[in-house]
Amino acid sequence: MDKMIEWFTKNGVAANILMAAILGSGAYSLFNKMVFQEFPDYPSRNINVSVQYRGSTPTEIEESIVVRLEEVLFDLEGLKEMDSRASSNSGSVSLEIEDGFDLGEALDEVTNRVSTIRTFPVEAERPQVSIAEFRERVITVVVAADLSERELKTFAEGLRDEISGLPAVTVASLKAVRPYEISIEVRENDLRKYGLTFDQVVRAIRTDSVDLSAGSIRSAGGNVLLRTSQQAYTQEEFEAVTIITTPDGNRITLADIGRVNDGFDEIPVNPQFNGKRAAAIDVFRSGEQNILEIGEQVKTFIAEKREMLPPGIELDYWQDDSARIEARLDTLVDSAVVGFFLVMIVLSMFLRPSLAFWVALGVPIAFCGAFLLLPLWGVSLNLITMFAFILVLGIVVDDAIVTGENVYQHMQAGSDSLTASIKGTQEVAIPVIFGVLTTMVAFYPLAVMSGVRGNFFRQIPIVIIPVLLFSLIESKLILPAHLRHSKGLGNVENTRHFLTRIQRFFAGGLERFIMRIYRPVLEKCLTYRYASLAVFVGLFVIFVGAMFAGYIRFTPFPSIPRDQVTVTLQMPIGTNIEKTDRIIRHMEAQALQLKQNLREEYGRDVIANIFATSGGQPFGGGFRRGGPAAGVAEVGEVVVELITDPDGSLAVSSRDVSISLRQMVGPIPEAEQLNFAFARGGGGAVSIQLVGPRIDDLVAVSKQVQRKLAEYPGLYDIQDSFETANQELELKLKPQASHLGITAQNMASQVRQAFFGAEAQRIQRGRDDVRVMVRYPLQERQSLAALSRMMIRTGDGQEVPFEEVAEVVPGKALPSIRRVDRNRIVRVSAEGDEDAVDVDAIESEIINEFLPSILRDYPGVNYSLEGRAQQTRDNNEEFMNGIIFVLIAVYVLLAIPFKSYFQPFIVMAAIPFGVVGAILGHRVMDFIYTIMGAANNPAATVTMLSLLGILALSGVVVNDSLVMVDFMNRKRREGMSLDEAVRLAGVKRFRPILLTSLTTFCGLLPLMFETSVQAMFLIPMAISLGWGILFATFITLLLVPTVTLIFDDVRKFFAWVYDRDEYAPDAAPKQEVASSDPA
Repeated sequence: MDKMIEWFTKNGVAANILMAAILGSGAYSLFNKMVFQEFPDYPSRNINVSVQYRGSTPTEIEESIVVRLEEVLFDLEGLKEMDSRASSNSGSVSLEIEDGFDLGEALDEVTNRVSTIRTFPVEAERPQVSIAEFRERVITVVVAADLSERELKTFAEGLRDEISGLPAVTVASLKAVRPYEISIEVRENDLRKYGLTFDQVVRAIRTDSVDLSAGSIRSAGGNVLLRTSQQAYTQEEFEAVTIITTPDGNRITLADIGRVNDGFDEIPVNPQFNGKRAAAIDVFRSGEQNILEIGEQVKTFIAEKREMLPPGIELDYWQDDSARIEARLDTLVDSAVVGFFLVMIVLSMFLRPSLAFWVALGVPIAFCGAFLLLPLWGVSLNLITMFAFILVLGIVVDDAIVTGENVYQHMQAGSDSLTASIKGTQEVAIPVIFGVLTTMVAFYPLAVMSGVRGNFFRQIPIVIIPVLLFSLIESKLILPAHLRHSKGLGNVENTRHFLTRIQRFFAGGLERFIMRIYRPVLEKCLTYRYASLAVFVGLFVIFVGAMFAGYIRFTPFPSIPRDQVTVTLQMPIGTNIEKTDRIIRHMEAQALQLKQNLREEYGRDVIANIFATSGGQPFGGGFRRGGPAAGVAEVGEVVVELITDPDGSLAVSSRDVSISLRQMVGPIPEAEQLNFAFARGGGGAVSIQLVGPRIDDLVAVSKQVQRKLAEYPGLYDIQDSFETANQELELKLKPQASHLGITAQNMASQVRQAFFGAEAQRIQRGRDDVRVMVRYPLQERQSLAALSRMMIRTGDGQEVPFEEVAEVVPGKALPSIRRVDRNRIVRVSAEGDEDAVDVDAIESEIINEFLPSILRDYPGVNYSLEGRAQQTRDNNEEFMNGIIFVLIAVYVLLAIPFKSYFQPFIVMAAIPFGVVGAILGHRVMDFIYTIMGAANNPAATVTMLSLLGILALSGVVVNDSLVMVDFMNRKRREGMSLDEAVRLAGVKRFRPILLTSLTTFCGLLPLMFETSVQAMFLIPMAISLGWGILFATFITLLLVPTVTLIFDDVRKFFAWVYDRDEYAPDAAPKQEVASSDPA
């Protein structure tokens, strides 16, 4: 290393070429290779198996589909959890695969096992096995107009095709629309008139409406292909399909026996955008497409298309993530620039401006080095990686500061610039290298965290580690070559320039502070070192005790306010669409009124848009119940989009908007679930999972838990996942049915075809998959009387009334059934204001006292904490493993350069006080945010991100101690006594230690005051790092010398006890110097 440093210092051309190569390649990669996103992609670890069985009940789905899937999949290697759902029309099983197992192999194994099942119902569709994919939505285009549903969808389809044709766009899909369906309604009387059955009608459609290859004719001129082309696609073509031919040659077509309707699925969807009927088009990013370019092209298309639209049709966009990302990136770039100049100012105040410039130049070099590597690793430039760049902004110059300051001291001592650059860099090369390594190690545990949040955390070390690596290259190979040409650094005579005098004032002031204040205080601490240590330890115990006593609140993952409020409604199963629509329109009217109220109160728009949908949840939570995002009569949603200021803040927080809207909407007693969501993250304040074999027991326990949760003030939206049982009519065969040859399967098939319908065909019409259904007209399917009048056909073609062969038994059926690991479950959840509710105390009382007392009456029922508590449980083990790894790794990386077993403990003594500084920093920032009147206060509680910041702090904070102890060892090797070396180390290393801490703090300062809601969850890490380093630095300057002498006292005591002369108090200095380790 010494020879490489010397070669690059003497060969400035090589150093400049290296610098230009890093800067040029990094800049090229940034502008040409880097992918821009809002958040990083998360590769799913879930494999989904779904089976459609339309017209079936949840209980039937559970018994005939879900249980059979579970039995062949429960012992899959690497399976972490199996989550199943049985609902009307479909059943699904979701398999979560452990990290470390190959997902492709697991997918193949699942596919093979599912294919062995031969006992699914005949009417069930083929199982679909897939890995859940996440597609990043960029922007949603909305078209609103007073048109018919078909006209609006046709117009939206044309827009979708035009948007898909834009150069930057690949994927665009319709949302909040009903799927097409061709329904063929046949009356019972018409079937009797022509002597037909539903089966005969279905078979006739399948055989007459078809496209088939008929081979080829091998003529002299070549092969001629033959094919039939009879497939019907339109209403007119299906009406012409021949069903039967009479003996006299007349054709009976579908038009003769029924009504063909080329329309939509039976369940209506009514989406409205700002009060007008609407359809939406989602535009997605795929591959390496640039999200900013996609957003720009789509918005340009909308602006141009508006000019061509007829009156009455409005074209707008909704939830524009590209604009939000662009604004956040601009804000983060501004924060980075401000942080860079703060670092420059700090360095210029206490070092020479030219030296400060060359030291600060390490920032763009290190950043460009990271830009070069990130695309090669498949890492995008997103909000998390941008925050990571700001996080490392102040840390990245630490090695350059130590190197540059040591070179500066050599120049002031009279060395020429070349010698000072070489010797000064070589002297601190070892501590600088190992200091950077300890920092890398401290961030490494974030790279191996699991789960969705772990994927976010992983982006931070992926950025920080290469940045630090290139900063090390810059400080050792490039910086010395530049300092070699800074020949005036050692000149102290030229003070005539005004700026020079200002700089000398601060630099001289620091020197005076060191000699007049710090040095006497250090002397007192060393003289009364045991009392000083007691004070330090007492301070640490007080802060840790305050945290464990509850004076400092801990929230693992606080809820982060969003720029929208989502109200989701779920009515009891069986509710008609008219009732659901009436409630949604009421909520929409209140949201529009709130929009007007806020505009009058603030003098400007606060709410941008309102999208209200009945019959689906296309934006808020369409897949919560395992069903489609549209076409479900019992669900609806209202989404309120707030206007974000350029700095990322909101005029009114989403929490306040949610509270106001909740009050205006009022209670809706008939709703089964009504949620007002204004934040992401947190996983719910309380979530308890009940598991057991009997659903009645689970429901009984759930009701008691809900009543208990209702006693705690501050909890709201208390509910469970059990949906109220809806009415069911069970069909039972009478004894005479067997005499007529009617089986249960035969009767159920006929009733199913008549009331639900039989799928005759599924045709591809353009980009749409269209079902062709044959069923009774709607008016014949709306009453029990229609079932009573139905005729059941026997095997020999005779017809008998339904009432003669079967009876109807009223009952109750579950709307959906949830299972986890082959057991039925019910989840009880509650939301709450985490700033006002002690969730940990509530969970502790429920789990340790309440549930054990009531479960004595319900044998077989078990429970576990889910949601927020589960996330905490999953991350706590990883965090504890991270602590152990970091402490061991830091110890090893310190022991190697020191060649000592004891000195690493002296250096690591600063770590606990970094913890104190981090906690104290949260209290200070909490006070500052309160004074500023900030809408969101990320420092109100200590979070998991705060603890991860403390974990990273463990590697950063030891760098100052490392520099100081290395200086002591170097002076002792030169013949200085330990007492003199300790006192001199504090004085000589004060400036580089202070500068590294100040630059780190100043680099993080803009991030601490970031106002965008996306920054809220990362700010606690910045607070822990910044304040922890700042506080620990001042403790380090006093603690490390104190602990060093205490260690020496202890060794002298044991030397006296064991009569070892080399450690005796009166031993010769030369003998004392013989070891570089005071231990």
